[in-house]
Amino acid sequence: MSKRQKHQQHEEEGGEAWLLPYSDLMTLLLAVFIVLFAVSQVDQAKAKDMSEAFTEEMMTQSYIISQLNEQETLQNESPNETKSELQKMEELKAELDAKLESENLALAVTTSIDKRGLVISFNNAIIFEPGSAEIKKENEDSLLEIAKMFQIMDNYIRIEGHTDNVPMNSNIYRSNWDLSAARAANVVRLFTSKTNLSPEKLIAVGYGEYRPIEDNSTDEGRAKNRRIDIIVLSEKYNDLEQ
Repeated sequence: MSKRQKHQQHEEEGGEAWLLPYSDLMTLLLAVFIVLFAVSQVDQAKAKDMSEAFTEEMMTQSYIISQLNEQETLQNESPNETKSELQKMEELKAELDAKLESENLALAVTTSIDKRGLVISFNNAIIFEPGSAEIKKENEDSLLEIAKMFQIMDNYIRIEGHTDNVPMNSNIYRSNWDLSAARAANVVRLFTSKTNLSPEKLIAVGYGEYRPIEDNSTDEGRAKNRRIDIIVLSEKYNDLEQ
């Protein structure tokens, strides 16, 4: 009888032995949940930032894919049916280059295409006298002939005035900013009065000395910085103007 009772007591002790590791496990899980909850509260702002960054990235990827699909569609269509904006600007640039060559202006006027659109850059010396915003009469016709070539496109056109960093010495214009803005405005006035370009599509901007393309410490650099840029804006920049 005593042996049986002793054996039964051993079985009861063995049956309750699992309670200790189980309680330890539950305590550990509770601690983990508390830590996770605390971390989630502390990093809510960080989690929001990550979510916004992920959303922005997905939108960017979606935009890129849509642009690639649009480009592929254009490539699959007949060339006579549609032309991309880049193709139109390249064709216009080629026509302008030929025109400038025939007018012996190739050395004083340059053309290029960048993200802003088609850029026609005139050296100020062929359009204006030093310190003046009045357009030279002898070069008005050449300027107008070039402007008329823009009429085939419905893009906005920005006229930007630029100078070097030599301070103004004039009773009319107090700064290079004033002079560059006046020059740009006079080019716009010429275009609106003697071409069919829509005034709503023209923008005059004066940047003075603050958008140099070359180093102002040399005579050659300053000469290149003194310029009028006429920009046929790309679709992206058209949307911004609208």
